[in-house]
Amino acid sequence: MKLSFIRGCFPSNLSIFVNPSISTNLLRPVCFSSMSSPPTSLKPQIPLFLRLPLHSASVSDLQKWHDWAKNLASSVGTTFLDSDDGPDSGILCRELKWLMEDAIEDHGVFSQMGIEDNQTKVRLRAGIEELYNLWKQRIEERWPFQYLVGCKHWRDLVLSVQDGVLILRPETELIVDLVADVVSNNEGLREGLLADLGTGTGALAIGIRRILGSRGRVIATDLSPVALSVAAFNVQKYGLQM
Repeated sequence: MKLSFIRGCFPSNLSIFVNPSISTNLLRPVCFSSMSSPPTSLKPQIPLFLRLPLHSASVSDLQKWHDWAKNLASSVGTTFLDSDDGPDSGILCRELKWLMEDAIEDHGVFSQMGIEDNQTKVRLRAGIEELYNLWKQRIEERWPFQYLVGCKHWRDLVLSVQDGVLILRPETELIVDLVADVVSNNEGLREGLLADLGTGTGALAIGIRRILGSRGRVIATDLSPVALSVAAFNVQKYGLQM
C-alpha cells in the first residue's frame, strides 16, 4: 500500500517517520495521530450556529445591540483597510448580519426589528452580553470573524475553527482539486494511504478522504491537542469517523 504525504508544518529538528505496515491495523477511514494528546482530551468550541438556543432577549434589547454594533462597524470606515488591508465598514456590516443569523434561532424576528419598545422574546444561541463582547473583540481587538462564530465555510463544508487553529485560506482548496485530478487518472491511487501532517481543522483530510471514497485511508496528524480536537469534531460531523 502506498503512503503519501500531503503537507507538513514541523520544526526542522523534528524527524517524522511513518511505517507503512501500520496501515494493516487501520480501521477508520480517517485516523488521528499526535505526539502529544489524543483528540478526545479537549472539547472543541461548538460553532455558534450549532449551539442550542438557551438564551433569550427582547426584540428591543436585540435592536439596541444591533444599532450599537452597526454604529461601531460604521465608525471604522476604511481605517483597517488603509492600515493593514483589513475589513472596511461594508464588510463589517455584512459580518454583523451573519453573526445575527447564527445567533438568532427564528430569523422571522428580523421583520419585527425597528418596532419601538418591542418586548417580544427572542431565543438566542448566545446571550446579549456575550454578543456585545464578541463584537468588541471583532472591532477593538481585531479578532478574526471566524473565531467569533466558531466556523469557516470551505468548499462545500462548514468547518469548526477556534483560537489555536489556523483559519483556512481559499487556496487550500486547490490541493483537494489536485488530488482529485491525480486519482481520476489513476484509480489505483484511491486505495493508497495518505497523511495530512499538521492537519489543523482536518479540512484537507476530510476533503481528500471524500475524493478517495471508501477505498482510501487518510491519517490526520498534528502536534497540537487543540487542532486534533477540532479536526476530530469536523471529521465526526461529516460521518467519516467510524
